[in-house]
Amino acid sequence: MGERLSDGLTWLANSDVTWAGYCVTLARGLEPDEPDELVRRLARDEPGPLGEYTAETLEAHLERRDAPARTAVRYGSSEGLAFAVAYGDWPGYMGPGFTDGLSGEAHVFQLYYESENPKVPPPSFSYFHQETYMCGFDLCSFPHVGGTAPDLLLRDVQAAGIEGEESRDAAHARSLSVLEERFGLSLPRGQILKGLLPAATV
Repeated sequence: MGERLSDGLTWLANSDVTWAGYCVTLARGLEPDEPDELVRRLARDEPGPLGEYTAETLEAHLERRDAPARTAVRYGSSEGLAFAVAYGDWPGYMGPGFTDGLSGEAHVFQLYYESENPKVPPPSFSYFHQETYMCGFDLCSFPHVGGTAPDLLLRDVQAAGIEGEESRDAAHARSLSVLEERFGLSLPRGQILKGLLPAATV
């Protein structure tokens, strides 16, 4: 067997990305500088550059009383995808309901999971293109595929046997595996969990 070149997505199901779970935005086809452009779209204004941080040091920075904001992202690019991972008080401020203006001509994928509150809102995947919700589904329970183009995912979700899976953790990992394979999505695990990445308030 050759060495696996991609970190994929399934590791998200078994890792503490932040204290609250994870809110990850991935984009393919942004111009001119993919990661910076993705952060500008997430901020809906000018983001506040913070320099380079690890996950741990950024969380500590956002908890300071004199912090300029309570929500920020660490970001970069890998394998043709721009990525941004939310930190701080992101639940309720990023993710579902905060996607206007994100996609345009780009393909934008969002993964959202609140580990402290795992049912409302449910862990979810959403795919946007040309400001349209193309498809998405709940990652851990009944996998109804919604959106304007559910056929992009429906057969893959059905074939994976997610429906009827009694273990939420197993369903979660299996759902991420489907997305990894279907859309070619990946996140660099080492960089996200331990490495230095540029950060900005949003």
